[in-house]
Amino acid sequence: MSRNDEQLNAQSREEISSTCAEIRWPNRELGQYGSSSRTETTLVVTAGVHGNEPAGLIAAKRVLDTLHAEQPTGFNGRFVVIVGNLPALNHSDPNTRYIEFDLNRIFTDERIGESAETSVEHGQMQEILAALRAEHSRTDRMILMDLHTTSSDSPPVVVFEDAIQARKFARQMPMPIYLGFEEELDGLLIDRITKELSSIALVVEGGQHADPNSILVHEAAIWAGLHSAGILRVDALPHETLPGDVLRNAVGDQAYRVFDIRYHRSIVNEDFLICNGIAAGQKIIREVTPIAIENGKEITSPVRGRVFLPNMQTHKRVGDDGFFIVRQIGEGWLGFSARVRKQEWIHWVIAHMPGVYSLDDGNLYVDRDIAGVLKRQVFHLFGYRLIRHDQRDGGHGIVRAWNGLSSFCRAFFRGPIPGGPDHDDPRFWIVRRHHLDHPSL
Repeated sequence: MSRNDEQLNAQSREEISSTCAEIRWPNRELGQYGSSSRTETTLVVTAGVHGNEPAGLIAAKRVLDTLHAEQPTGFNGRFVVIVGNLPALNHSDPNTRYIEFDLNRIFTDERIGESAETSVEHGQMQEILAALRAEHSRTDRMILMDLHTTSSDSPPVVVFEDAIQARKFARQMPMPIYLGFEEELDGLLIDRITKELSSIALVVEGGQHADPNSILVHEAAIWAGLHSAGILRVDALPHETLPGDVLRNAVGDQAYRVFDIRYHRSIVNEDFLICNGIAAGQKIIREVTPIAIENGKEITSPVRGRVFLPNMQTHKRVGDDGFFIVRQIGEGWLGFSARVRKQEWIHWVIAHMPGVYSLDDGNLYVDRDIAGVLKRQVFHLFGYRLIRHDQRDGGHGIVRAWNGLSSFCRAFFRGPIPGGPDHDDPRFWIVRRHHLDHPSL
């Protein structure tokens, strides 16, 4: 590490410490830079959606300060920073993640329809949405980067719904990519913005809450995002260390690798505790490796893979995320996926397969026996996200092929399932094409 980087780290430690103890965030907008009139592209950064994650705000302020000081030529667009959960950020306890509801879990149709007076977070949600909708109305293309940090020592990652547009944007940043979060977690801010505003939206997990490198990672990610959006070339300003190099140094050999969420475990008892020796990225054996202790019992995973985001928060609450299990996806699979999902005839065939039903709500309802054979990775291949699914397993190898053939034959000769389908019928998995992949956009 260079002397300059050591100085930046020392400065970052002081900034994190002072932020948690002293700094207050009084306004919804931290600042903006660029044209005040309608622009072709706007990059919006949100940070502090969780109150114990101020690193993204510190990084965004650094970028704003640099832009205002340097006034770079060739800046084509607008850069805006929106502050997240103000009451949680300004709470006397710096470990306060949220007051009543996890703000990044309530951006659902149901919650948005509730009064802003329902809870502290409902009011915050309405204000954030109003700010983002206003920015969207002033630009031809809005891109959202939502900056977060983690309770465990985890490598920086990028998370988004796996649409081709979002892939192209994110893969210009040398970071590992994690897919499928929107299938496991309801009410994400990025999911709301993708669906409602048809905007590329992604989460950057910059590292551990108190790690000063998380600020450096977020700052580098913002510069990379401005470059990827076409707003400002990364070489338009002098950098002590190029943003791409900062990110590569932070992730090591994980740069550009892609992982898929295969399992999500929520907390059901507040005594939930990650086992000693369990760390992000660690390989686990299905139903063998103890990952956590809850209510006096060891918790394992029903699938193999690597642990991601093990919950080591100071304050845990029922319903919070306990941990995830992820598995790497090969580059060949990704390339093939990008090609086949563009073929509209394939989607017509899928919608008319035996055991698959299409209703007016835009979803496909898939006989759960067939869905269990196809598994989530096959749906992902063709560009479908799972709206509802279970842990049904169609087997492996010859067993899986036989189960698949049997299920399709039964569906073909049986005809439509009596009384179904509808949105609440557990006999079906529900899948839908990724929003930004839809041909109408």
